[in-house]
Amino acid sequence: MAVGKEGSDLRLRMFNPDGTEDFCGNGLRCAALHAQGQGWVGAQFAIRHLDRLVPTQIAGDLIRTELGPASYLPEDIPVQFEQDRDNTFDRVVWQDSSRSIRGSVLTTGSTHTIIPGPLPDDATIDDLGPKIENAPQFPTRTSVMWVETLAPMVLQIRIWERSVGETQGCGTGSSAAAVDYLRRLGRGGTVEVRNPGGTVWVTAEAWNAPVSVKGEAREVFAGTWLGPAPQT
Repeated sequence: MAVGKEGSDLRLRMFNPDGTEDFCGNGLRCAALHAQGQGWVGAQFAIRHLDRLVPTQIAGDLIRTELGPASYLPEDIPVQFEQDRDNTFDRVVWQDSSRSIRGSVLTTGSTHTIIPGPLPDDATIDDLGPKIENAPQFPTRTSVMWVETLAPMVLQIRIWERSVGETQGCGTGSSAAAVDYLRRLGRGGTVEVRNPGGTVWVTAEAWNAPVSVKGEAREVFAGTWLGPAPQT
């Protein structure tokens, strides 16, 4: 990730290990904490990230970002199913000769496939993660979120991120899991989403309303760049 000042706002760019640029919900909180530590911002500001301007608030240890509404539109995600093309909610999202998997596909700034049910074991994630990620219906690939409901409005997820593999946390994936859960309930509210690496709270008045994410960020390492100055 790279973050810097751009006029009165911050600009964040995030690159996956394979060089593709992406939208990162957890990265927004990290960028916000870093920017405040540098004295660039106060308690309320905005971060430009890809094509979005993300309002951000810092209150103590908690950072809140406003991501806007999620989208289930195939052209926004993007996804190209061969059958029932316009339906991306609660449908068969992947299948082979011996099994089919039901879930939803949506975007919260990045493409996510949400699979509700008991969390799978390591072998299943290692097997299905890359197969679903690279399935032909996903022209830009997809991240995969397995989502288990632990209690009303409390979710536990495991994460397979496109171009990365299994990760400990995903802000946009947590948002997608919460939005899909709220849509299945037909309500809004705040959903606690437990990632392997930590917890975030996702709030929306309805599944198709703007989404906010609240969680912690902390600095674990700092260094000084000794190489040449970046080209402008």
